[in-house]
Amino acid sequence: MSATRTERSAPAPAEGQPPGGRWSRVTQLPGRWQERVTRLRRRFPWFDHLARAGGRYQRTQGDLMAAGVTYFVFLGLVPVLLLVASVIGLVLAGNELLQQELYATIRESFPGPTGAEVTGELDGAVGSAGITGLIGLVGFLYAGLRAMDKLRLGMERIWKGRVDDPEFLRDNLQDLLALAAFGLAGLVSLGLTGGVTRATSWTLAALGLERAPGLFLLTAVLGLGLAVVTDVVVFLWLLRVVPSTSYPLRRLLPGALFGAAGFEVLKLVGSLYLSLISGSVTASAFGGAVGILIWINVVCRFAFFTAAWTATLPRVQGGARVVPEVVAPAVPSGDGRTT
Repeated sequence: MSATRTERSAPAPAEGQPPGGRWSRVTQLPGRWQERVTRLRRRFPWFDHLARAGGRYQRTQGDLMAAGVTYFVFLGLVPVLLLVASVIGLVLAGNELLQQELYATIRESFPGPTGAEVTGELDGAVGSAGITGLIGLVGFLYAGLRAMDKLRLGMERIWKGRVDDPEFLRDNLQDLLALAAFGLAGLVSLGLTGGVTRATSWTLAALGLERAPGLFLLTAVLGLGLAVVTDVVVFLWLLRVVPSTSYPLRRLLPGALFGAAGFEVLKLVGSLYLSLISGSVTASAFGGAVGILIWINVVCRFAFFTAAWTATLPRVQGGARVVPEVVAPAVPSGDGRTT
């Protein structure tokens, strides 16, 4: 009698509803989501490529490696400012006019209280250029070498799945050369961008076309093109020289283009963020440093993800593309077991 009552009290599943009721639907969500993602990977090769790159990035602990690079890069910002102040003090100590022009340029580049703070620090450091330069150089070398070391180890893990055997002299010499090359690339990028912009303005002024419509867009496009070219060279260096890979440059070029495009987008987002917080003293004081820290971390993560994206290219992996199989979600049976 009791068994009959139990059977009558248990509601029968509705038509089209799997056994187990609503709870079974919840347990089936991961399987259904996995099935949909797998179908998308089979249908779209670019989506499958992103999924494989993300998996490689996670397996090699890309976030952890980016955090290490971010720490030393952020730590090296203060020595860099001291070193720049020392150079300015040595070069412009007797030229008040050039100092004022430089300060005006800094205020335009960093609007709001941030620019005023930077110019104030530079003005105060002009008188003690020698000691400031020595301290800045030592701090810059320490933080720069540590950052290059973490960057090299991260690139090796992503490309090779492991790091090479450590060797003190070789590793530090390699990191020192990489730091010098990175600094030289940055100076060349700034020089080319500024030089081309001034040359374009001078040429247009000589031709009497400085007020013609559309010239601002032309100058911006030229500057962006030079920045992209420089970024491509830097990413080629990151993808081939830093991890000591032997792939031809033509196979790494798509990854360098992918990295250059993403980096320019990140630069645009960073500039927009600085412009938004420039009107508030509190936001500039706290949000500026926090924003720079977050931006550096995002750039480092994107650099490592670019390496993972390039390493999973079909042309780099020999042309093979592994397509995952569609796995049907587990369906609970009436007795509580899954089938």
